Amino acid sequence: MEFQFANARLNIATQCVIIDERSTQLDDRAFMLLHCLLQRRPQVCAHADLVKLLWPNTVVSDWSLPKLVSDLRSQLNRAGLQQNCIVTVRGQGYRFAPAIEVSEYPLTSTLMSAQVPLATNQPVQAVAPQGDNALPARYWLPVLVIACLCFVGLMTHSTEQTAGLHYGEPSDAIGRILWVDDNPANNLQEKRYFERHHIGVYTVKSSEEALLLLQMYEYNLIISDMGRAQEPMAGLKLLQHLRSEGDHTPYYFYTLIDNQEMLEVVKTSGGQGVATERPQLYGQILSHFAKK
Repeated sequence: MEFQFANARLNIATQCVIIDERSTQLDDRAFMLLHCLLQRRPQVCAHADLVKLLWPNTVVSDWSLPKLVSDLRSQLNRAGLQQNCIVTVRGQGYRFAPAIEVSEYPLTSTLMSAQVPLATNQPVQAVAPQGDNALPARYWLPVLVIACLCFVGLMTHSTEQTAGLHYGEPSDAIGRILWVDDNPANNLQEKRYFERHHIGVYTVKSSEEALLLLQMYEYNLIISDMGRAQEPMAGLKLLQHLRSEGDHTPYYFYTLIDNQEMLEVVKTSGGQGVATERPQLYGQILSHFAKK
């Protein structure tokens, strides 16, 4: 199945968005989100239902879904999408933009698209393989059940592993980073990257914890998100507080904000930089340590 909307096509089999004949690969959660909104249009997909679908058996921050939506919007815009296809319905959730006409086409290949059920009372039916070599239902149905149980087990194991974060630094560390983010599990890959480059990373979840550690230890720089809990500008307020107290520790934002107005606010407040993607963040931080 393919969905045609605006100047784009979503290919279900490959999880790619094709815009102006250029293919953009979506990660699993971004694809599931866009696919779900397309399937449920013009209905609103509730925030809680989307979180349950995208992060099964996992406790996540209230900002996880808005961040994913913002990431997806940015990715589609950079790929050349001419219209914003995701509409925020305040206090409810998200839906596919009703002003955009959508057409559905079957795939010409033999691959079949996987449907994503969400908040529906319709039963999901399993379809047995067709052909001369197809196994009877009594053989493949137990295999399907076992595969589902294995998947749930893996998800539970993954959740348990990320619950306890490792604090510390390599024995030959060249410096320390204080990372402020209310959902540090989202930054585990970046944390490991810096540790491989002999940089210690210490994570805290709030501005209060960050201020406490800054009184006790010395850090070469600070990385912060912008919004935390119910405070959308918590990171900026922490920066301004530090500068008002005479603390000039280099301060970098790792966030979704990349508009020129906000970049100017960060600069005038005493921040050193803003990164929206991993390569950009890696370059800024490693460049800072290289200069030192």
